[in-house]
Amino acid sequence: MMMMMMKQVGLIFLLTELTQVSTFTNYTACKNLDRKKTVIVTAGESLYLQCPNLDCYEDNYNSSYVWFKNLSKTMRLEKIGTEEHERVHYHRSVLYILQLTLEDTGHYITQEWYKDYKDPCHEFELDLVVYEEFSPNLLNSKISISRESSNSIPCPVCESQKGTFIWYKNFSLISSQESGNILRISNASKEIEGIYTCVCTWEHHGRKYNSSASRLVYIKEPSTFTSLQIILPINNSILQVDMGTEIVLTCSVFTGSFGKDKSSCYWKRNGTELDKVFGYKLEYREDDDVIHAVLTISEVSQVDLLSVFQCTAEDKSEVMFVSVTLKSKVMNFPLRSEDSQEMMHQGHEFCAQKAHKHVGVSSLTLISVCVCVLLLFLLITGAVKMFAVDLVLLVRGIFKKLNRKEDGKVYDAYVIYQRNNLDETSEKTLSEFIHEELPTVLEKNYGYKLYIPGRDDLPGEDCMNLIETKIELSRRLIFMISPGNREHEHSVSLEAYDVQVGLHQALVQGDTAVILIQLEEIQDYTHLPLGLQHLLKNNPPLQWRDGEKTSSRFWKQVRYRLPVPSCQKDCLKKTSVRFNYQKIPIENEQI
Repeated sequence: MMMMMMKQVGLIFLLTELTQVSTFTNYTACKNLDRKKTVIVTAGESLYLQCPNLDCYEDNYNSSYVWFKNLSKTMRLEKIGTEEHERVHYHRSVLYILQLTLEDTGHYITQEWYKDYKDPCHEFELDLVVYEEFSPNLLNSKISISRESSNSIPCPVCESQKGTFIWYKNFSLISSQESGNILRISNASKEIEGIYTCVCTWEHHGRKYNSSASRLVYIKEPSTFTSLQIILPINNSILQVDMGTEIVLTCSVFTGSFGKDKSSCYWKRNGTELDKVFGYKLEYREDDDVIHAVLTISEVSQVDLLSVFQCTAEDKSEVMFVSVTLKSKVMNFPLRSEDSQEMMHQGHEFCAQKAHKHVGVSSLTLISVCVCVLLLFLLITGAVKMFAVDLVLLVRGIFKKLNRKEDGKVYDAYVIYQRNNLDETSEKTLSEFIHEELPTVLEKNYGYKLYIPGRDDLPGEDCMNLIETKIELSRRLIFMISPGNREHEHSVSLEAYDVQVGLHQALVQGDTAVILIQLEEIQDYTHLPLGLQHLLKNNPPLQWRDGEKTSSRFWKQVRYRLPVPSCQKDCLKKTSVRFNYQKIPIENEQI
């Protein structure tokens, strides 16, 4: 009986193995001629990926092709299908991955099978890396331009397919340029430098998809070709991270006159090199006159937060380094660590004084006193953390009003919101919040002065000049984050002129702080402009929910990010009375 059961188990195991193998069939190792290549992309976009070898891509008539993906968990190769309706498929020598996700990261192999050659097939390898949001690692090779002649920046995507192109500089739309895959630049100056991003929109089976690429453009100066320089990171910079998460540190070094062959860069932690250290991965790459050392920390630990990371560069003549420290994103405001240590020190001194003065008191009494002091300290610390925002609002409202200095601004905030391509529900929710909730709470209850387009516009004014003037006169910018409309799936939301001016003011000039408010649940932000996606990466939006009270945490967070109100309640009441007094004769005149 036991033997029968063992045979049945063995048979089931054999059938299971055969079933698994059947999903990884049709793979035969071929001769590998090319070096492995790496492609880096952003989630939410789509990929038109040619065979990595140029001859392989162009020879579509004398060869057949098969694409595989290496499943890292099982160490087996999965054959990719050719069905056009599938999200991931291939057609001859081109691989299509539509709406990229993080799971698409992996190792891909292309096999080219020849019809009339002695060698039956060749294969080409590449690694695909998908980032969830924009990262400096997404930058393609740097481009240097000259002051003396006209220059052009080619777009590295959609090179072999038809598409329409739009260009961004530092995540702001470039409107005054001819649409095409090459951006022409004349009369180059220092202001031309920045990050240039091209977005290509291409069509596949009646649907449109986006692919983008970014490049760093700089002015080529003769004097910069003499010595070693560390471009990234900035010395003594502080990077905020979450404990236990993966982070990537990039060290970029300009090699100078000695060139890449005689220069090197690497990472150290507290003076110790991190190559082949468990939990740390070092990768190297090159482009133009720049070499990069990319350090990946699989999980940020407490040791990392207490360490100093050094990007070190050296050549035959010199050695230089810059330092980077990691800091936890958990905010311990407004109580500082030195304050906590001081309070703890005072508690210990208190206990020691008690013990010295009352030698005859029992040890139990002394322990009780010390415990009470420590409990009181913990209670005060917890209360300060819990009511930190309330305390800040109260204290700054008292002291800043006494020492207010005029800054030339008129409005406390300029409200930027989407007015087109919204479904009926989203449009109603946004309209009620903009025209009812926001003015009622901030203006009527707390005396803020807002500029709301559509409410405060005057007929006959120049729209563009009006927007630029009002934004310059505002202390803050409030961006309302709205979901995209399914009926306008391929339209770019929030592309109004005030959005472009606001993003330029916040990202490039850095003059105005930004407050992001989200009214509905949004799965991803790929429908938003790149500049706004960059702001969302560093500043998570405040989530509003229907029924929020004036004293709710949401409104406290909004007020915390706003400046001290420019007009108090009594001032607002006088303004309201004066407005109603002037309005009555006009209405009577119309009647």
